Amino acid sequence: MGRLDFLIYIFLCFTLITSQTTNIHGFSENSVESFLLPQAKSANLIAGNHKPRFDDCQSYKPSVKEEQRANTFVTTVKAYDEDPKDAGGTVTYTIVHREGERVLFEINNATGALTTIQPFDRDEPVRQKELYVTVQATDNGRPTLADVCTFTVTITDINDNAPQLDKVEYDTQVSEDLKIGSEVMRVFAYDIDDGENSRLSYNFSDHDRPFTQYFRIDRDTGVVYLKEPLTDKKNTRFTSVVYVSDNGINDQEGQKYSMANISITVVGSDKQPPRFTHRTPDGILEIAENFNDFSKHIVTVEAESNIMDPQLAFELVKGKTYQTNKDQTFLLEAEGNIAHIKLVRPLDYETVTEYTLTIRVKNKDLMDSSINIPIKVLDVNDEIPNFLEFLKGSVVENDTPGAQAIQVRAIDKDGTAANNIVSYELVDNLDNFAIDRTTGVITSRIAFDRENIPLYHVNVKAYDNSPSALYNTTEPNIVIQTFQISIEDQNDNKPRFTHPIYRFSNITELADKSSIVGEVKALDNDTASLITYSITYGNINDSFLIENTTGRIRVNVQLDYELIEQYNLTVRAFDGLFEDFAIVYISILNENDERPVFKPYLKDIEIKEETIVSGCIVVVEAYDPDIKDRSSDQHIVYEVAKEQKDFLTVDSQGCVSVTKPLDRDPPFGSPTRQVFIYARDNDGGTNSLMDYAEIEIHLIDINDNAPFLNVTEIVWYENQNPGLIGNLSADDYDGPENGPPFMFRLADTASIDIQSKFSISQGQLFALVPFDREEQKFYEIPINISDSGFPVQSDVSVLRVIIGDVNDNKAEDGNSTIFVYKYVNGLDTDMEIGRVFVEDLDDWDLNDKVFVQLDNIDEFSLNKSNKGMILMRPTTTEGVYVVRYEVTETHEPTIETHTVNAIVTITVKVLPEEAVIKSGSIRMSGITKEEFVERSENNLSKKDILQREIAKILNTSVTNVDVFTVLNSPHQNSSYLDVRFSAHGSPYYAPEKLQNKVTEQESELEQILGVDFLMININECLNETVCGVESSCTNRLNVTQEPAVVFTNRTSFVGVNAFVDPVCSTIPREIFECFNGGIPVENTACNCPSGGEGPHCEILAVGFRGNGWAMYPSFDASNRTEIVLHILAETDNGLIFYNGPLNARQSALSKDYISLELRNGYPLLQICTGTSTKEIYLNSHINKLNDGALHKLKIGSGIDDMSLEVDDCGTTCSVWINKDSKGVIRANGPLQIGGLKNRFTDQEFQSIWNHLPPTSVGFSGCIRNLTYNEFYYNLGGPSDMYQAYPDCNYGVMQAVTFGIDSNFLVAILVCVAILIILLLAVVVHRRKQDNINEKEMDDTRENIINYEDEGGGECDTNYDLSVFRQNHIVDEKPLMEGADVPADISGFLDNKKDNCDKDPDNLPYDDVRHYAYEGDGNSTGSLSSLASCTDEGDLKFNYLSSFGPRFRKLADMYGEDPSDEDSHDGGEESWC
Repeated sequence: MGRLDFLIYIFLCFTLITSQTTNIHGFSENSVESFLLPQAKSANLIAGNHKPRFDDCQSYKPSVKEEQRANTFVTTVKAYDEDPKDAGGTVTYTIVHREGERVLFEINNATGALTTIQPFDRDEPVRQKELYVTVQATDNGRPTLADVCTFTVTITDINDNAPQLDKVEYDTQVSEDLKIGSEVMRVFAYDIDDGENSRLSYNFSDHDRPFTQYFRIDRDTGVVYLKEPLTDKKNTRFTSVVYVSDNGINDQEGQKYSMANISITVVGSDKQPPRFTHRTPDGILEIAENFNDFSKHIVTVEAESNIMDPQLAFELVKGKTYQTNKDQTFLLEAEGNIAHIKLVRPLDYETVTEYTLTIRVKNKDLMDSSINIPIKVLDVNDEIPNFLEFLKGSVVENDTPGAQAIQVRAIDKDGTAANNIVSYELVDNLDNFAIDRTTGVITSRIAFDRENIPLYHVNVKAYDNSPSALYNTTEPNIVIQTFQISIEDQNDNKPRFTHPIYRFSNITELADKSSIVGEVKALDNDTASLITYSITYGNINDSFLIENTTGRIRVNVQLDYELIEQYNLTVRAFDGLFEDFAIVYISILNENDERPVFKPYLKDIEIKEETIVSGCIVVVEAYDPDIKDRSSDQHIVYEVAKEQKDFLTVDSQGCVSVTKPLDRDPPFGSPTRQVFIYARDNDGGTNSLMDYAEIEIHLIDINDNAPFLNVTEIVWYENQNPGLIGNLSADDYDGPENGPPFMFRLADTASIDIQSKFSISQGQLFALVPFDREEQKFYEIPINISDSGFPVQSDVSVLRVIIGDVNDNKAEDGNSTIFVYKYVNGLDTDMEIGRVFVEDLDDWDLNDKVFVQLDNIDEFSLNKSNKGMILMRPTTTEGVYVVRYEVTETHEPTIETHTVNAIVTITVKVLPEEAVIKSGSIRMSGITKEEFVERSENNLSKKDILQREIAKILNTSVTNVDVFTVLNSPHQNSSYLDVRFSAHGSPYYAPEKLQNKVTEQESELEQILGVDFLMININECLNETVCGVESSCTNRLNVTQEPAVVFTNRTSFVGVNAFVDPVCSTIPREIFECFNGGIPVENTACNCPSGGEGPHCEILAVGFRGNGWAMYPSFDASNRTEIVLHILAETDNGLIFYNGPLNARQSALSKDYISLELRNGYPLLQICTGTSTKEIYLNSHINKLNDGALHKLKIGSGIDDMSLEVDDCGTTCSVWINKDSKGVIRANGPLQIGGLKNRFTDQEFQSIWNHLPPTSVGFSGCIRNLTYNEFYYNLGGPSDMYQAYPDCNYGVMQAVTFGIDSNFLVAILVCVAILIILLLAVVVHRRKQDNINEKEMDDTRENIINYEDEGGGECDTNYDLSVFRQNHIVDEKPLMEGADVPADISGFLDNKKDNCDKDPDNLPYDDVRHYAYEGDGNSTGSLSSLASCTDEGDLKFNYLSSFGPRFRKLADMYGEDPSDEDSHDGGEESWC
């Protein structure tokens, strides 16, 4: 049936439609039901829904043994439901428990099988004897109905406890005249198990015949009796073992027993045990559990001592169980020979039903007797019934009377009937419900209607069946609980849509699949009815789908306004029995979803190169398919691709024109240009679509390039007759029409010497004379070349004619040196280190020579495949090796066979990994690597000179400096030379310190070396073209195993192949060490000492006083930077940090920098990228940061934005701005914190950056927790510093915070320090005087005890270290204490020595007391008694450096100091 037929059918069938709210189709929007199809109607049926029932609940009396494993089966419960399985008849079981209550059982929700979760213990102290379980059975009907069953699980006893004796050992005395059958003593035990498992039997060991001959024990009571008289047994000691066993013979655990040693000593007849003479009351004492007269004597016993001394000691034995007075429920009071027992704790029948008390009495002869007093606790009705759960019941509406709603259950903890029998009554709702007095089952009296009352609150009274012991009435204990009984729904109402017609407009045709169109809603008075929705008509191409439970309509396929503008859907709501229908209109919104289309255009264009064409070279036109009227404005905008904008433009009419001349010729030009013209619709708005037109521009060649030689080197051997050298060949970047044939001639600039030796004819080069290579190795010939174009272009190219070598000179003896840095992580195979050198004017005669190694040195050998090349084994140790070689040369007939000698001195130095990691670098020009390492006439190479000068700059020994890498720049111009170097005191200096010191002396070093420094600290990321302006760039130091080798004739150098690679991403900084004395543990973690707060024991704070600075590694060039730090500022102004060029010369490579300072107490952030600087001055919405509090600063920097935030306060105190120029920060310099090492002048800075520099005022205060992209800086270990104090002194800082002047604090600290120094001086002076008085001054035999002069040059006479302090200098105390950082021992001792040398208060250095060296030269005495040698040796210790890394610290301390070289000009002392 079509849509129109359907509507006509509706109209004909239903004529009662009113005309009040008709729509365009002629039917009422309020009565959609009236035009539904007849077959859509449903019968008005009501389905039954029965609740599940526990028919056997009263019969469930399961039990489980104690101490059984978890998952032990208990029982299976079963609930019955009359409904079909798929419509309410499927029952699910759950356990009901209070919130927070520990669950002890679990149930299979399908089968009802109940199992345990844990083992149970019914014995003391847990007493899990009965456990209540409430199970709820829920069906799957609508609505869901449930029933509840509560029953008791009894925990049965197993024999899991052994009897417990009241003593560990029994020892008593008995009189020798004791009568046969008399009681000797009592053994008492108790078992906390139940029944037969707790019934005990007592026995003696069968092996103790003497004991069992005289004594017997009652098997049931444990009383020991005398069997035979003890006459003549005085002082006899009888011993045995008493066993007590339970009767758990049939139990799974078996019978258990305990034992104890028992001894009975026979004493004289004068020693008698005391005797109980009276007890009141006699027999078993019964006490009600509510007895509370704690002052009453409930038991009184009287005894006599039976000896002369009547005094007795009574004791109420404290047993090991509650039944034997473990918790001291009863207390004994003694009065002479009478003892009373009274109750001191309340009794509880439900906890303990009986007690057995043991009273022991002892006389002065230490004879004792005991008596057992049984006490039975009587139960009283003192427990109120307690409902197990607050449960919700239910009755299905329309159900017949008598239907069960709920079973309530209350328990009474009283121990006996009728105290614990509970009965039930209804308090209200008696007309609606009835309750079974015994079982607590509540049933309905009437049929209910849920739509009338959906919920009833029913009050139930539970009471026990005897008078209450809690109240002075005859009433039982009563409790009332309110229960909810809900009337559950049945499906007896049809669903109805909230609107007969729904309209959803402006649904975009670009809507994503599953996007929501709208929602229809149907309501049903039956709350349990589940309404499902479906689309029954009008869903063309399944364009929409409806969620069957929510009514949400979603897009199912891509919509298209151009195909269908509106959809008319019919939707259905169905609740399982009844249904309703509604109409849904969905209108589609037209969107810009069609890309522009170009009309045909000219795709290939020809223009002359180097010419600007006026007007349009082509016109393109595009239209928008979304605009149906082609004659109207198409709202198209045109643009040129970004790559072509520098030479091409297009206007709004599509006119494409050239803006500058184009070059077609290499190396920078191209014969064609591929260009793209983009067209955007919608006026180029944010939702515009784009298409492109591709145009190819062909450039017509003009003759604008001169030809050039394409072969620039040629070989012509020496001693040849004049003749043809070779044909000349040239290229021309112009096209073929402007190229060959070429004309060659000697250039006018050719020298007379060139013109006399060479000529050119018809494109050929001729030699006019013979040549001798030993006279000149090559010639540079200028050649003029002209092309055949118009106008003719000509230029001069240089051809190098290399004079080839002929072996016409004899070799002679030679000497050479090779220096090898053996890197610890280098090759593990033999490596080439240099060639054997002999004096020979010929240099191409290697094939005429045979090399033989004369010295049998295992470390070195000759490479058989590379003549004369020396191989070094990887196991070679540090040292100097002299190796002799024999070289035989043969070149008949010119050179007769002859043999010469060669000596090669090889120096091997081991280089640790730390030296490479902490190395500085220099890039230089104007020199080759061979020129850098070859030695000059003064036997020094440029490398040696650089090494010497760096040692002077750092004030350290030359042997402490290593220049270990010399190679051509791998990424820049290969003519540049990259050099890496390191230096150390005790630890290696940080790269920033090395490069900072070299930068200070940059000009002087260039002059000394005769080179130009292009870059100090090689940074490949400074070049924006490496990774692009907007990309991150990280310098990564690569160290290969292959060495970097430089070969020259007399000198060869083998270094470490270490170079920087640019990586176009942000590489997280990784740390594999623990700083400041930390100890590595597993998983790269560190065990840090005090003060090492960072993840790798970093000291996270550094302090300044306004005149200091500290250097650290630079930030990386990252396109997303986050810097976080905390500051505690003392002043309004000060530089917090600066990362940028150190001086104006470094700014030539990169002007980029980032700085943060305080200006008038507020933070000022400056970032320069490219040519512009942007700043953020955050001086509003925040307080000044020098308020004595610690403040957090967070800096963000991206490609085109920057931000500053204070104290994590969000937008309130943060600023975000855009940069003027995009790019990352490429800082050419170290990170400087607290101040600047080199302060730019305002004029100098303005000439570079066109604005004022960051403040020159240093920071005062503390800087903490500096992180860069989550990397923690070790602020306590700066690379270089001045007046910086690692780890801030919080005492001083806190004092400043509280308003105490810091100068006042410093003055106090100085005074305290002076007092301590004075005190130490007095103590040392007294000890010195004591030592002088005790010594014999005329005894020149010295030993360690009386040794006096260690050397005046060290200023430590008599071990008095006070001379290390210059008394005439007042040392300013730092604001903050230093931290544990690795000490520079060498620098420390050098400084102290220099201070002593310059101290005017020191005595003359040639005084006996201050003589510089120990030895015979010291007239006062020496260590000659320790066999000091007497030869005149050279007191130099440079050789210590050759002993290996273990002796490095000694070599640093005693090695040659270049600053003292001039002083070593006199006699030299001996050294053993």
